[in-house]
Amino acid sequence: MRVAVLENSPLAPIGLLGAALERRGARLDIVPGPGLAAHRDRLDAADLLISLGSPKAVYDGDDWIRWQVAYVGQAVAAGRPVLGICFGAQLLAAAIGGRVEATGRLHAGWGEIEDVAAPVWRGPWVRWHGDHVHLPPDAEVLARADDTIQAFAFRRAVGLQFHPEAHAGCVADWIGMTPPERLRGVDAAAELALTRERETSHAPVRDALLDEVLRRCGVTLPVPA
Repeated sequence: MRVAVLENSPLAPIGLLGAALERRGARLDIVPGPGLAAHRDRLDAADLLISLGSPKAVYDGDDWIRWQVAYVGQAVAAGRPVLGICFGAQLLAAAIGGRVEATGRLHAGWGEIEDVAAPVWRGPWVRWHGDHVHLPPDAEVLARADDTIQAFAFRRAVGLQFHPEAHAGCVADWIGMTPPERLRGVDAAAELALTRERETSHAPVRDALLDEVLRRCGVTLPVPA
């Protein structure tokens, strides 16, 4: 199975989720988000689209963001499987008729999600975002935290506001790019250490989430032994 990974920023790679997909036999095609229009043939040939995070916001209105919103909207309407993570989830929400707004603060660090449709969404997961989504009424909310939607589904598409793909290198980059005043109340060293430890120990939880996401997207991949 071919997976087109829409890498919207080098600061937000497919990371641990990419390794889990490759263990299931998927072939990853990393496509730069800001240059997607030049690679439409690669996107059209994919069996699964995954749109990743970015320091940008969907409402920034860059040409490449508008192009991706339109393309993802067409893909969902055509019944193609799509996974959006953080910025990618916000972009997916906009593509299906929702909207994205700033929360007014940074949601950062590890934590469990208490309001979930099933235990697989609970985590704990690492979050790093300052925007949230409002969904059309026919989308299914799967997880909420701090008045923000953390997971949702629509047709064969799933959006995750949290980061199952993030390894310690990602979190270190996010800490480094975040203004110190926005990190007040966040123990950056502790969050980084926890991320490093959970790269391995959290693998069963991450794998269970991936299997559920693939099921909802209608994608079949063998579960690794």
